[in-house]
Amino acid sequence: MVALRAFAVGRPTVVAAALVAASLAGCRSQPAVTPSPADLSGRPIILVTIDTLRADRLGSYGSARGLTPALDRFARGSTRFTAAVTQVPLTLPAHATILTGLHPARHGVRTNDGFRLGSGAPTLAEALRGRRYATAAFIGGYPLRASSGLARGFERYDDDFLRAEGALERSADEVVRSAVAWIDAHQSQPFFAWLHLFDPHSPYTPPAPFAPARADAPSDAFYDGEVAYTDAAIGRLFAHLRQSDLFSRAAIFIVADHGESLGEHGERTHGTFLYDATVRVPLLVKLPDAAIPGVVTVPVETADLAPTIAAMAGAPFDGVDGLSLLPLLHPNAAAALGTPGLAVAKASAGDPDRAAYAESYYQNVLVGWSPLRAVRTGRWKFIEAPRPELYDLESDPRELQNRVDDHGALASGLRRALPTTTVDARASAPAAGESAERLRSLGYVSGATIASSATRAVDPKDRVEVWAAIEDGIDRIGRDPRGAGQAFARALQLDPENGLAMKYLADIDFRAGRLREARDGYRRAIAARFRHPDAFVNLAAIAEREGHFDEARTALLDAVEIMHGDADAWNRLGLLEARRGATDAARRAFTSAIAAEPGRPEPYYNLAVIERRAGNEPAAQARLHEAVARNPAYPEAQYELGTGYLLTRQAGPALEAYRAALAARPDYAEALFGAARAALDLGRTDEARRDYERFVRVAPSEYRQQVAAARDALRRLNVPHR
Repeated sequence: MVALRAFAVGRPTVVAAALVAASLAGCRSQPAVTPSPADLSGRPIILVTIDTLRADRLGSYGSARGLTPALDRFARGSTRFTAAVTQVPLTLPAHATILTGLHPARHGVRTNDGFRLGSGAPTLAEALRGRRYATAAFIGGYPLRASSGLARGFERYDDDFLRAEGALERSADEVVRSAVAWIDAHQSQPFFAWLHLFDPHSPYTPPAPFAPARADAPSDAFYDGEVAYTDAAIGRLFAHLRQSDLFSRAAIFIVADHGESLGEHGERTHGTFLYDATVRVPLLVKLPDAAIPGVVTVPVETADLAPTIAAMAGAPFDGVDGLSLLPLLHPNAAAALGTPGLAVAKASAGDPDRAAYAESYYQNVLVGWSPLRAVRTGRWKFIEAPRPELYDLESDPRELQNRVDDHGALASGLRRALPTTTVDARASAPAAGESAERLRSLGYVSGATIASSATRAVDPKDRVEVWAAIEDGIDRIGRDPRGAGQAFARALQLDPENGLAMKYLADIDFRAGRLREARDGYRRAIAARFRHPDAFVNLAAIAEREGHFDEARTALLDAVEIMHGDADAWNRLGLLEARRGATDAARRAFTSAIAAEPGRPEPYYNLAVIERRAGNEPAAQARLHEAVARNPAYPEAQYELGTGYLLTRQAGPALEAYRAALAARPDYAEALFGAARAALDLGRTDEARRDYERFVRVAPSEYRQQVAAARDALRRLNVPHR
């Protein structure tokens, strides 16, 4: 019996405030005249979200870099929105808004780490399935894995590449290839296909010929290469749709989830600030057939996409924060509203003073600093912070001159336009262990700190140097632990009570085997109000290595109390309970791990081991089938499945399972021995000889008894042995 398994880890003119407020107060009402989408219902719908794409990199948005010929050609036949705003400059919460039409406070996803879309949030895919649309998603990057909750409503959610250990992303071409195969198979029926292209996200590694000629070129040159490559892949998607006679018939939406700072305002990437570099996004929409192209200059939100697409399909989608953009897109709607072509519609979705919302709770979650919230009209942006900001985007598009002291009444009116919803539907998600490690490899920080009155008063823009040091440490931790430690120590010099930096320093000690220093570091971080389960999981690992199993169990119980949906912590707790001989407690822990993350195979495998030890073989085999259904290349699960078949004299299925285990691990000694036994039972002596011989060569020394049995079998088969 193979041991129980843990997860793989590393682990307008300025007006009086009252007038501004009155103008903004009506921005949530629906238009008096709504276009009928009957002529659009049933048409193919394709949504392409491009991760981390700045609007100013597209030629249609003013770029002279020549990076996006395919998108620029598409823009000439589409509606281009020049003031589209993402609600969060982070991948998972931004996509949660795109697919639900809800602001983050209502769908509950605030960062990429530790959150999952709850079952109570409506999803676009569910609404479209209710209208008999086939639905499929094709994911390019790890933050949108199925366990994030975004898969709900999709008949096919293609993130299969993430089954490979340590996988982070796949290329835009791979996403497109997978998507067009599905589209080709479903083009005779109404369908909704979502493609997520991750390439412009850091780290920037464009393929040839899009990479800069010099390896020491500035980072934004590599970013531009990723943008150009992604555009080329989209061009290939468009070409295929034209060849399939789908391009003209389909509604196609192209949007970025957020942009990239590239050093502006001291921010290297995205997530912290709410300046236009990261929250203003490109949005291009092409309706089927003879849709009228044009430009919409009024503010819109990415939250508007879900209700717009649902309205096209005739699907009910009420009670969301987004507004249907059909009055700005559909020619019949424009005529009904008395507007020529795509001129600005006098409706809530076409109000130039609509206050498009954006937020960042990234540092608030991670280190307890103040959250940032913003509203953006056609001309003004107000950012709510301990030191509030107001920018005139017409005269100061780079947001360098804070005008809040000059226009206090205007700022107060805009502040009142911020959403008042305080509901936080947070649901914990599996983000410790391997998940946190994969997010770190993409530059995302994992952690959570309970805010205090002191930290809540901290303005993130006043801690730019602290955050830069933490990000520097994150970048170095895998390749230069000493440099990473120096970076985290620098962050602590600038911010001595920063529990996040303490935790990462403890991680470095933990990886280096300095367990006493690591334990002290984790305890200091916890004392500084750091409450991410990783710290408790690693404390448990240290205690277990030292033989303090009760202490380890207490730490794991703390971890799952902090984040009930942390499948890794539940799985580890199950392993510890099994080691203590507490079978029922182990069974409950593994069952909780499965409930937290149904797509992970390890808890099913571990539960199978528990059931087999308890003599419940049918339940063990059922759990093993569930494990291999989630990862067919899971060698231990395939081996145990084969053993179960062999015990019940089903040699054929046993041999098939052993072969699957060996395909994943050719020198898997136990599987070689089992395969030989099954082959003998089937009379396939040549296979049996081969597997016994290989087993004798690769078996570890502690398998002396099995090696003797293999040699005896070879003698009986009249095969000389060594």
